[in-house]
Amino acid sequence: MGATKVGVITEGPVHEVLVAAFLQRIARERAHFEWPLLPDDATEFVPTRKRGHGGVLDAVKRLVSFVEESVCFNDRAFFVIVLDHRTKAVQERIRKIIRGSDRFIVGIAIEEMEAWWLGDRVNTLAWLQLSSSLPPGARYAAPGYTAEKDKHPKRTLDELTMISTAVTRRYGQGNTEMAREFAQVLEYGARLDDIEGQCPRGFGAFCRDTTNAMNRAKARTGRLF
Repeated sequence: MGATKVGVITEGPVHEVLVAAFLQRIARERAHFEWPLLPDDATEFVPTRKRGHGGVLDAVKRLVSFVEESVCFNDRAFFVIVLDHRTKAVQERIRKIIRGSDRFIVGIAIEEMEAWWLGDRVNTLAWLQLSSSLPPGARYAAPGYTAEKDKHPKRTLDELTMISTAVTRRYGQGNTEMAREFAQVLEYGARLDDIEGQCPRGFGAFCRDTTNAMNRAKARTGRLF
């Protein structure tokens, strides 16, 4: 049986591995896939020297024209573009570029991609073996902590990795290897309802829009590619 291919455009490798894991989980839990989902880095086809949100904008500009003119992208059910919230000008430019196309989904992580990670509190604490307790002054231990309202999710995650004795590294401003390790947890066990509750504007919209895109693709083809 074939697999569904989804093109992914993000700000960097940490985003890429986390988004791929979230898509896998959404496909199984929300779109009820019974066949593999294969997210891949769409920027491989439209190389750019830029990184971050500038690189995303450049890649989207190139990719839209390629999708319209080339058959090599016909095996992608749709494309997912994910940005951090602090990119409003770039977001608007990207939305204008893809206007009128239902093959592109834009997801916005508020304030950063790490908020979606932290939104899965049960798995985050279990992975770091911190489930029993946190130091009272820890950012994640603040009463009523909400991941989407955290202005510095990277800082919060870095602090957790400093506290934990289960890991030997700190997350810092982004640790791709740690993201890959946690992505394995997310792919098969992400608590989507919990993350939506913690990040309703960002992850909630992303989850809804990607599920709808998967369902549209199934309706067009009778099943996905």
